[in-house]
Amino acid sequence: MSGSASRPSSSRQSPTVAIVVTHIAPARGYGGIAECTARVAQAWGEAGHEVILCASDASEGAPLRPDELGLPGRVSPILYRARGWPRWGFGLGALPAIWTACHRADLVYVSGVATWPTSIAGIVCRLLRRPFTVGVHGSLMAGHVAYIRARKPLKWLFYQLITLPTLRRARAVHATSAIEAEGVRALLPSVPVAIVPNAVDSRVWLPRPPRWPDGGLVIGYVGRLSPEKGILPFLEIWLATRRPEDRLLIAGTGDGDYAAQVSALADGAGGAVECLGYLPADGVAAMLARCDFAVLPSGLGSGGLRENFGNVVVEAMALARPVLVTRGMAWDGVEADGTGLVFDPGPAAAAAVLDRARSLTAEARAAMGQAARDFVEHRFSIPSVGTALWAVVTGDPVTGDPVTGGRATAPSPERG
Repeated sequence: MSGSASRPSSSRQSPTVAIVVTHIAPARGYGGIAECTARVAQAWGEAGHEVILCASDASEGAPLRPDELGLPGRVSPILYRARGWPRWGFGLGALPAIWTACHRADLVYVSGVATWPTSIAGIVCRLLRRPFTVGVHGSLMAGHVAYIRARKPLKWLFYQLITLPTLRRARAVHATSAIEAEGVRALLPSVPVAIVPNAVDSRVWLPRPPRWPDGGLVIGYVGRLSPEKGILPFLEIWLATRRPEDRLLIAGTGDGDYAAQVSALADGAGGAVECLGYLPADGVAAMLARCDFAVLPSGLGSGGLRENFGNVVVEAMALARPVLVTRGMAWDGVEADGTGLVFDPGPAAAAAVLDRARSLTAEARAAMGQAARDFVEHRFSIPSVGTALWAVVTGDPVTGDPVTGGRATAPSPERG
């Protein structure tokens, strides 16, 4: 489908949408945004929409190929070669690739901010006068912004010169949780915000039977070994309070001193902690099947940095595993929903929630796991989330359809 800089809205009934993202699953090492954006493309393609997907080919190991994406036929992938700084999706091929994708599309969904391809996409959309929606993925949460302003002055300057002016021109901003939406509204009060959670393919992430009880508690962590995830202080607290039969499984990679400290503590735990490194999706599912709970301790010891969503929470619940989560993310309601336990991001609260988890019977944990599976099927299926986000990207935020008064019309993880 060809386009022009002043494309009319004649195709509004069935628009072509371009997705621009830095990395795309099954790329290794780039986690949440790559995974959830792939699910968006999958949902839209399965629904029969015409989608153009533009991303770098960056992956730990061999570069990603279009035939590896496994997306429906209505999704046309454009992958450009990432060179030099794969984490930021840098490569001069991004310029023609993103221009082509946006030029051919009626509307654009930019997944992420402040990277090379997502920043280019915002500029290209403004030049082509393409309406665009941006999924910010936690980048405007209060703690994240405060950290950048205090410790990364050059990045904050980039935000002021490029990121925020681009977002002010967006037709809507996509947030995955209420806490994320609050950060967006604080910086961009005039831009409509829609809350739509990330999706999980519950047809693939099938429930696993409860682990056979052996007197211990097995907890699993999946994610990068980085400060905003909170795994280092959680590991320290777990080591200080664990019983001889307890086990902690850690899947993920990281760089620098933080990851090295996690590895050193794990190595000194006498086999009670397993560091499994990067795992593909089937490996994550197999690991979580060995666990009684999955944990996301984001915000613990991080000085305000935290996750906006946490895909592993949904994946674990799809597998019928209850969760342990810190308060202040998308998951404050899981305890009331009977799908997990919530704790404040502090050492005493983390120790207390571990005691609570250990005190539960195997039957109680199994009931929480079943409630978690039911919750995922109701709230986070690919068709329902994809439909909600398609309405955000293709709707009219000016008239309140689908964004009404800055509130979401899609199901959100929070209760109510």
